[in-house]
Amino acid sequence: MYSGQVDAECGPRYCPSLEDKVVRFADRESHHVFLEPESLFTDEVYCNGISTSLPADVQEGIVRGMPGCEQAEILRWGYAVEYDMVWPHQIDATCETKRVPGLFLAGQINGTSGYEEAAAQGLVAGLNAARRVLGEDPIRIGREQAYIGVMMDDLVTRTPREPYRMFTSRAEHRLLLRADNADERLTAIGRAARLVCNERVQSFAARMAALEVVRVGLQTVRVPTGRLHERARRPDVPMAEVANALREAGVAASDALVDRAVTELRYEGYIVRQHAEVKRHAESERSPIPAAIDPDAINGLGAEAREALRKFRPATLGQAGRLAGISPADVGLIAIAVKRWRGAGAVGS
Repeated sequence: MYSGQVDAECGPRYCPSLEDKVVRFADRESHHVFLEPESLFTDEVYCNGISTSLPADVQEGIVRGMPGCEQAEILRWGYAVEYDMVWPHQIDATCETKRVPGLFLAGQINGTSGYEEAAAQGLVAGLNAARRVLGEDPIRIGREQAYIGVMMDDLVTRTPREPYRMFTSRAEHRLLLRADNADERLTAIGRAARLVCNERVQSFAARMAALEVVRVGLQTVRVPTGRLHERARRPDVPMAEVANALREAGVAASDALVDRAVTELRYEGYIVRQHAEVKRHAESERSPIPAAIDPDAINGLGAEAREALRKFRPATLGQAGRLAGISPADVGLIAIAVKRWRGAGAVGS
């Protein structure tokens, strides 16, 4: 890779090769290697930390140069992987390809890692493939609704330099995307898509009713220092103290629901602000850009913005605004063009 014989990035950021580490960290004098048994039923050991595509004799020297591995037998030599993928402008956030309607792709072929990211895409692709067969509209999950929504939007608006991983830092509304409120965010969506059974819906409804009891209890129960919710806001107050106060007042409160309600209370100001931001951007996120609109026919649009529109064909104004080369002013021009296009269609009909 460094000699130019392989035309690729020098290993992905999250799994760099040994030669990549030598170049990046030339000042280091040592490197940890973890010897990991492959199974209880084999003698094979994986050398974690020295993935490499160096010549076989060099690999042998590296392994046998480690203490305790002087007589090691190498069963499989390391090798390089050159990535290829379906590029962001070729796929929609529903996982459907743009060139071949009805073809849905999920996983590493879309430029992600092969772990949770691939599994999440499988859910989106499977759901929308089934809906297409049934003649139903596709489902797109918003960035403010789930990390799946953040990932799918990133995959169709940004060109990755390495396999994509879903980090919380990629989500601008991550205070709303907590693990403890996933049911509140996604049960209704799953139910509408016929992915959530009646038992789960009933369980969710019961949990929400119990959570509301806890929320009301926090506002009404009094403690020696005043209202319980005022004391619960303090980060130094243990959750157990809050839960005990509620139970002593006759409020049925599980530890999990108390933790959830108090978390909401402590971050209330930030959560309200994020909801306001979501509401402010909702109109552009829901405003579709008709595929029939010709970028070259939009007055005032710069060459870079026209090229981005032609290449990526964003589904909504919100997606268009996240493309490199499209400014807020360009989004305004696109919105005007969409309005005129619809007006002309209405007149023509």
